[in-house]
Amino acid sequence: MTRRKKKPQQPKCIQVTDSEGWTHISRSGRKVNINHATTTTEQKLVPSEAPEGQTLRDLQESHAYYRDQWLSSPCHEALQRLLQTDLPTTFRSGKCVDRCIILGLGSLSTGRRSSWWELVFFETVVDTIFSSSVAQVGKKHDELQFYVQDPVFNELDTAFLESFGYAVLPSPEAFKYITPLTFLFAPHLEIPVYMEALSGPTPRLCIGTAIEECLDRYLNPFLRHQ
Repeated sequence: MTRRKKKPQQPKCIQVTDSEGWTHISRSGRKVNINHATTTTEQKLVPSEAPEGQTLRDLQESHAYYRDQWLSSPCHEALQRLLQTDLPTTFRSGKCVDRCIILGLGSLSTGRRSSWWELVFFETVVDTIFSSSVAQVGKKHDELQFYVQDPVFNELDTAFLESFGYAVLPSPEAFKYITPLTFLFAPHLEIPVYMEALSGPTPRLCIGTAIEECLDRYLNPFLRHQ
């Protein structure tokens, strides 16, 4: 007697909605695990530890080095051209924005190069659009307020930023400062942070990460486990 082979069953679609409101669909018989998709955003960030013996002068010298490198680069020239041609002239008057907020810069004292590049990039945007130097905040451009927030800032980071006129805010205090007259500078943040930052008033200008890249970064760890 020959047994009839059973037809292979198509895997059922399992639909799960995570804590951030995203719906995940898996063609798998096993339980969908979505915890890893939010692990990085759920971890509590604490102030970083500055290298032993590092001083405020060291950070000032690092800032001067990265700024000189940036100002002499083709990228700096390209950014200036982009800002001067693609943004409305009203931005360059400085009348449409009364505050600038940086989110997620990272610790400067730990030698994280991307943090320095982001800072000098931001300075170029301010210099070009508003014809103001961040180093002269409170002297040359009193009508602009500068705020910065990152829970990994340590005392040395704070001292350096305050010496340049930035007000360092504890997390998540900066979100309350976002208004329709805000220039928000927030590249490379996690989706939940963007959602919180943009849940209130829409800033006048926002420079961040493309939404496609955010989605890829958020969903790829989940898809690799399917």
